Amino acid sequence: MTALSDLRVVDLSVGVYEGLAEAFCAKMFGDFGADVIKVEPPEGDPARKLGPFPNDNPDVDTGGMFRYLNINKRGVTVDFDSADGQARLRDLCLTADVVVGAGFKPAPTPDHVWSPGIGYDDLAEINPAVVFVSVTPFGQTGPWRDYQATDLVIYGASGQSYVNGSPDCEPLKEPGDESIFQAGACAFLGAMTALAYRDLTGEGQHVDVSMQEAGVSAFSPQLLGAMHRGGPEMRGSTPLLPCKDGYVSLNVRHDATWEYMWLFFDDPDIAYNPKYSTAAARREHAAEIEEMLRPHLMRHTMEELFLGLAPLRLLIGMTLTVDRLLIDPHLEERGFFVRSDGHANGTMPGAPFKMSATPWTLRSEAPELGQHNAEV
Repeated sequence: MTALSDLRVVDLSVGVYEGLAEAFCAKMFGDFGADVIKVEPPEGDPARKLGPFPNDNPDVDTGGMFRYLNINKRGVTVDFDSADGQARLRDLCLTADVVVGAGFKPAPTPDHVWSPGIGYDDLAEINPAVVFVSVTPFGQTGPWRDYQATDLVIYGASGQSYVNGSPDCEPLKEPGDESIFQAGACAFLGAMTALAYRDLTGEGQHVDVSMQEAGVSAFSPQLLGAMHRGGPEMRGSTPLLPCKDGYVSLNVRHDATWEYMWLFFDDPDIAYNPKYSTAAARREHAAEIEEMLRPHLMRHTMEELFLGLAPLRLLIGMTLTVDRLLIDPHLEERGFFVRSDGHANGTMPGAPFKMSATPWTLRSEAPELGQHNAEV
């Protein structure tokens, strides 16, 4: 038995931005056993054309992002221009515990050209216990409710860009589309909370996820710092230091670990120098200390530094390339990457958390367009 095997989820996500966040939410249900039915228009979800593609070949029918976000789902197509298609959707939603919906957008968007045209109020009339989940850039209410966004817009609007980067440079955003997955994870959490309430009361509800608010929540430490100090949070950076085969991050929090680090480097004169004996003194001489560290770091590889300093309770981190990450022995021991025939290199990221009794499973690859029409 899987953790969520008693649930049915109808996934109406479509498009290449917030649609991906909704797809990630539905994926989490499928990964832990729910029967997730991915509904697409007859021509398919535009996200099927989103890379990456094997060997950068855009002629492949389905890109890697779609294949990752739609594992463990059954796939059907529905034509909502017809009365028959609308009836099929209503029948499907009658059986659903959760509907993750592209049909409840504040306004039409270029990447949501297809919409099943059904929202929470419509669903609640026919299925009062349903949990309806929508993800939009700024939520269903407020003066920005109809505005559209990209990952770059959300990073700016959530405050995360302002504190990212060097103090003397322009604000930066994180690479990739992390706001998509932040919002998708919040949507899954909200849906699971709503299901817990439904189990107690029998009542469903609408889970309204704002991508901006999900980003602000992730930004809480810097936000709280600015609030308590009474001024804007300043942009700052923690430098990555070069070593023999890459870069490492290094942080010394305690006097004892300061000594351990320099004894590891076989330099007791610095370890016991009273000039650097306190954290305040080390902050005052930070630039000088960095210059002393550089030649020691260049004599060691990332792995030598990590395995040598981490057991001494130093905050040391390797800057891993993707190739190195894929063969990381720690992730391999935990079974994070899993076999997947639907991906070019035969592997894909697995569970974001471990469950001892009801583990994550890869039961099926992403469906081909309309693969389960007859079955569903």
